[in-house]
Amino acid sequence: MWQPVVGKVTSRLREYFVAKGVLPTDEAAHRVINEACRVLSQCAPVTGRTAARTGLVCGYVQSGKTASMTAVSALAKDNGYRIIILIAGTTTNLVAQNRERLETHLRKAAPEWSWLMLTNPRLRRNRQDIEPLAQEWRSEYYEEDDRRTLFISVMKNHTHLQKLAELLEAVDLSGFPAIIFDDEADQASLNTQPLELTASSTYRTIDELRRSLPFHTYLQYTATPQAPLLITRIDSLSADFAELVSPGEGYIGGRELFQSPSSNVRRIPQSEIYSDGNLPVEPPRSLISAMQAFFVGVAAGRMGPMNEHRSMLIHPSKATMTHRQYYNWANGLKSYWHQVLLTSGPDREELLEEFHGVHQDLADTCDQLPVFEEVQAKLPVAINQTFITLVNSVDGREVPWGNGYSHILVGGEKLGRGYTIKGLTVTYMPRSPGGWTADTIQQRARFFGYHSRYLGYCRIYLHPDVHTAYSAYVSHEEDMRSRLAEHAGRSLKEWRRMFYLDSRLEPTRRNVLSSPYFRPHLPDGWFSPRAPHLSPGNGLHNQEIVARLPGKLFMPHSIYHQHHHARVYLQELFRQVLAPLSYLDEEDALGLCVVNCNLKTVIDRDPEAQCVIYLMDGGRERLRRLNKGFIPQLFQGRSSAGAKSYPGDRAFFQDDIPTIQIHMLRVEGDGQTLNNVPAVAIKFAQQKDMLIHDEQQDRRPI
Repeated sequence: MWQPVVGKVTSRLREYFVAKGVLPTDEAAHRVINEACRVLSQCAPVTGRTAARTGLVCGYVQSGKTASMTAVSALAKDNGYRIIILIAGTTTNLVAQNRERLETHLRKAAPEWSWLMLTNPRLRRNRQDIEPLAQEWRSEYYEEDDRRTLFISVMKNHTHLQKLAELLEAVDLSGFPAIIFDDEADQASLNTQPLELTASSTYRTIDELRRSLPFHTYLQYTATPQAPLLITRIDSLSADFAELVSPGEGYIGGRELFQSPSSNVRRIPQSEIYSDGNLPVEPPRSLISAMQAFFVGVAAGRMGPMNEHRSMLIHPSKATMTHRQYYNWANGLKSYWHQVLLTSGPDREELLEEFHGVHQDLADTCDQLPVFEEVQAKLPVAINQTFITLVNSVDGREVPWGNGYSHILVGGEKLGRGYTIKGLTVTYMPRSPGGWTADTIQQRARFFGYHSRYLGYCRIYLHPDVHTAYSAYVSHEEDMRSRLAEHAGRSLKEWRRMFYLDSRLEPTRRNVLSSPYFRPHLPDGWFSPRAPHLSPGNGLHNQEIVARLPGKLFMPHSIYHQHHHARVYLQELFRQVLAPLSYLDEEDALGLCVVNCNLKTVIDRDPEAQCVIYLMDGGRERLRRLNKGFIPQLFQGRSSAGAKSYPGDRAFFQDDIPTIQIHMLRVEGDGQTLNNVPAVAIKFAQQKDMLIHDEQQDRRPI
């Protein structure tokens, strides 16, 4: 790694971020710049001549990855990188959104003339723009401040990417360092035909683009890195390094909404979940409640400065006909409520009573909510001046943000990954989890973001199974990030792809994976080695480790006196014994790895956690014979021989804490006898689902 220099451009960007409120504080701006320095320090240094590195930069959904890319771009300019390319998205609205943000911020960080900014360039149109740049980069007559930086935005589409590659190939750019950002890198970029001779088109053209720039680093930005992490490590898009970007102050994500029960999140009743083509005439009660909560929030917001939008998202399905039905329902409710509120009579009183109930619910989470009488006066204008926009591939309309304070957006895929909904307070998403694909479901969470200032107004209505999926995703995401953080500074090629993932969830789509992943499961929660005699030093390594346990720890069992036991702190036992244990048998090594990951989670959650150790038969040797090199059964079974009845080894555990059994064995077979072989069996009080991907292992895929 090398150390980038924070120069004039980066310093100006930091000041601009704070002055314009892009970032709330100097501290937040320093954090973004420091993280950008870490990212750039892993990139190919400008002192080289040729290089091709790939990096993975992981954030949270809507946590500010664009600010990170902007900071890395400014830092790259300060440190002599000549070319910056943003592969901006798969749709025109995403390309425009991301390009405008980066270009606006970068032009404020350095004089406009110091950048040459192009969008979807091609050979015939833009060659004459780039060739003079290459000349000034090579010329000794230009001072560094007079050299411009090329910034290119391109749609993630094989046609646009191929035209860009043709343009860059036509100009001699050898020796000029470049940064390529792939925004939402797990979408569309990866090879969807990894087992075929011909790669998928977008992947192929990305490879052509990279070959047109001999000296570059390819930075994959995403909040859902499952697919980039699980592709084969010999793939050109498999990252050499990974960096994490952290959310700033005020970010609301999975931990805040789903780690424990939240008053902001509601489950849509199963009776109001409809299949496409089987929708009722009348809107569901939960949609009515969601829209009423939104309009109460809009009415309250209109009593303030109205500096920011208030928005609602309705995401019912991927089917455009279903979008249309929900769009019609939303318009019908808006029109009817506005009409009723302008009249007098029982209908108006009944409707106001409904809004009053919603107001009381919001008051539970919103301290600053005006009294209902004030909100009631603003309801007609709040409802009437709200724009409802259908956003999908059939309609194609853009949201008229400039025409109003409040908006309701109805759609599906176009309102998913990467799309920012301004001032989103209420989400209504009856869409099912489909194939329970973790990264896909997570990217629909447009309700994550910097909402802390108005979190009290936020309500999220979800399909019950999707609520379950988001709750399960939190521990998976935090576990994956913590493992990447522990591996920071080392090659990602050496990082073992192993993390927690609820058994109901698939990590990503299967069509980008060429090698399988596995879900190890320990029968009855027990791990027991099948070849404990296979350990480093012909068994001496594990003998020495187990010998660290002082005999005075143990007391005889109250009933089965042959077994000795002790209750100890898990953290100390883990450090001294369990973590250093080593098995050479592949299956045992994998099982021990899973065990230790689960135990480490227990320790992280409670450093004072305890466990119970059983020294089986008081440490006396037990005979175990090998069958084809393995011990068929470590545990002694049950016996019912009168007064000598024995419940079996598996009966010796505690329900509430981890249990460790140490068996000292005399192993016979394969023409050898080994004495004092320690076999360590472990049982969990609670086992977590794990996923392991190791392309070196020839195991049966699930």
